[in-house]
Amino acid sequence: MNPENLQFPKKTLSPEQRERISMALSRKRPGVSLSLMHRVFQLSVTLVLLIGVGIFSLFFISGEKGEDARNGGSDYSLELPDGIVSERSGNTLIFKQGERTVGGAAPTTPEEKQSLESGPGIFEKKEINDLKYPAERILEHVKTMNATQTYHYFVQTDEKTWVRVYFHTPYLTEEQAAEAMRTFSID
Repeated sequence: MNPENLQFPKKTLSPEQRERISMALSRKRPGVSLSLMHRVFQLSVTLVLLIGVGIFSLFFISGEKGEDARNGGSDYSLELPDGIVSERSGNTLIFKQGERTVGGAAPTTPEEKQSLESGPGIFEKKEINDLKYPAERILEHVKTMNATQTYHYFVQTDEKTWVRVYFHTPYLTEEQAAEAMRTFSID
């Protein structure tokens, strides 16, 4: 089949018809143009995405703060030996002897305890039964400029809440740490 042999009908427009079609195409239609609607759609989608990311960020940030509060939301206290003071920073206590940090207490998780237990330098792991709450003591050999050993007490205050209380030697002895832990309480 040869296209040159085919006869297609031809339509020719008069100059008046051409003018009418041209005027109809160039005439402004009432309403909003398609390009303007497209731009408005793009801006609205962008705005919705930005608001969504902002709300997600707020929930994420406040969610982490809320989780920290749940992990150590209760105030805890203990009596320290003479010459040692505690400074509170949120849910964390820092034990100081002059300018030197000699220990502290902070909310923790079982995973952090597990991580410490699997690290090098663990000398002893022992359950402590003479405290108000179930506890476990881990003796870690540190040998830094500030400490040679650290006594870590992991106290389980309820099903989900753990507190790690730690004391650095030689600033506090094992007896002083044990005596301070006997006074540990949740307010």
